[in-house]
Amino acid sequence: MNEDEYITMYKAEDTHWWYVSLHNLILRYIPREAGTVRILDAGCGTGGLLRLLSARGVVEGCDVSETAIRCCRERGLTSVVTADLNTMVLAQDNYDVITSIDVLYHLNISDEDAVLKKLHAALRPGGVLIFQVPAYEWLRSDHDHAVHTRRRYAKSEVVSLLRASGFVIDRATYRVGLLLLPIAMIRLSQRIFRRKDSATQPVSDIKEYSLWVNGLLRVVMNAENLLLKWASLPAGASVFAVARKQVAHGTATIS
Repeated sequence: MNEDEYITMYKAEDTHWWYVSLHNLILRYIPREAGTVRILDAGCGTGGLLRLLSARGVVEGCDVSETAIRCCRERGLTSVVTADLNTMVLAQDNYDVITSIDVLYHLNISDEDAVLKKLHAALRPGGVLIFQVPAYEWLRSDHDHAVHTRRRYAKSEVVSLLRASGFVIDRATYRVGLLLLPIAMIRLSQRIFRRKDSATQPVSDIKEYSLWVNGLLRVVMNAENLLLKWASLPAGASVFAVARKQVAHGTATIS
């Protein structure tokens, strides 16, 4: 993404309705165990999620952006490296959990199948991948230009990609469904009224909201997270999945 967007993300990540609701949903799928859980945040961004994950196990993070890694270190995170998932070598059967949140869609990813197979190999048998990408090409907007979106996905495409890489799907759903209509309307209006001659650099949808607007959106997303305990959403602005590396016969695993 544009380097300025990492600074915006760093400032917003702890309180913004989008990040707070997403992180709460992810933590639901992280094991709570007395033993040591090894976690990799593959594409850790500015470290907001990684800091939360550090309370659940031994964490590592990587990101292609040096700006993002500096932000992680500002948070006090030390087990982070600047690395490109296309070329990074990961130890096999090494992690209990890998998170890949809004990474695979990126222009920098040259071979999404190869990256997913690499993450699959890096998981221990029974290990879990928690995964998210943006949904629907028709939602493409200036936001996507700002964050360097290569493609947006349908849920069926995500399921096919994960299965082709060897994963067993535990959960696949759209999310941010309760807000899909207003998001779609805003992005459509941006297309209609965009100045074609504008030289302004596109910016993402991540911005500072008033306390009451941000609070209201967090309430909506908290309600959606509760709904996702029992049901999958038929539509939404993102595709969210939890997938597992199959356990070989006689292999111990966490759950």
